[in-house]
Amino acid sequence: MKLFDKILCPIDFSEDSVKALQWSEHLAKKHGSDVTILHVMEPYPAAVDVGIDYEKYHAAIVRDMRAFLAPLQIPFQIMQSSGLPSEKITTLASTLGSTLIVMGTRGLRGAAHRLIGSTTESVVRHSSVPVMTLSPECLKFEEITSNRALLPLNRLEWPFPGHIRLRQVLRDLNGSLNVMHVVDLKNEMVHSPLGTNPALVTNFQMEGERQALQNIALHLKKNGEAAGAILQFGEASREILSEADPAKYGYIVMGAKKQKVFSRFFGSTVYNIISQASIPVFTIRT
Repeated sequence: MKLFDKILCPIDFSEDSVKALQWSEHLAKKHGSDVTILHVMEPYPAAVDVGIDYEKYHAAIVRDMRAFLAPLQIPFQIMQSSGLPSEKITTLASTLGSTLIVMGTRGLRGAAHRLIGSTTESVVRHSSVPVMTLSPECLKFEEITSNRALLPLNRLEWPFPGHIRLRQVLRDLNGSLNVMHVVDLKNEMVHSPLGTNPALVTNFQMEGERQALQNIALHLKKNGEAAGAILQFGEASREILSEADPAKYGYIVMGAKKQKVFSRFFGSTVYNIISQASIPVFTIRT
């Protein structure tokens, strides 16, 4: 099945959900996608569970969903579930045979993100289905004219983890491609035998890093057109977001590892990108 065949769009009635619905509608019209709209109700704590009429509560949610979805001009199915949203979304996406999850992210940063985390980030890191995320900064689909994808790589090896699934997504996006690798000099200087001189580290690594990146670009060539190779130095998320100019790119495509226990407390390149990118980000769990 192709990337856009069966879209699952989770909503929570927020502005981010509106953006996800608009993009789902656009993709469905363009690709003839089947669309399922999902709302996951978090369970009430036991302390407030007494006396709740669940039938009336569920009926009210269904009425709210129908009102919320009234502007959509495509056929769609409605699903309602309860539980931990991130777990329900990933489980149902797999069970339903979805080919893509489309979600908004609230762009929580700093202390807010560290304290409460992100449902979207958890889905990105655990879903077996590709996820398309839309940040609060993401442009409307009619404002994005490029069909070039930017593929950031954190390691310069071939084959890299998840390369088969990434190539499938890139194939279905059907555009040109640039691959990018960012060398963090602060980390490199710590481990470099050349000491702490940035110029020495840069000169020592430049050619080898560039050749490795170009080798990956050759492996990812499509229809005879090799991918472009971009090598940059700095902090990864900042450099990737700077490169991902909507005038040059239509999408970011990247791999995401499973979430570590303390990742939210130490920051996340993946989260920084999905919460701030001005173009859609497609993630594939690696």
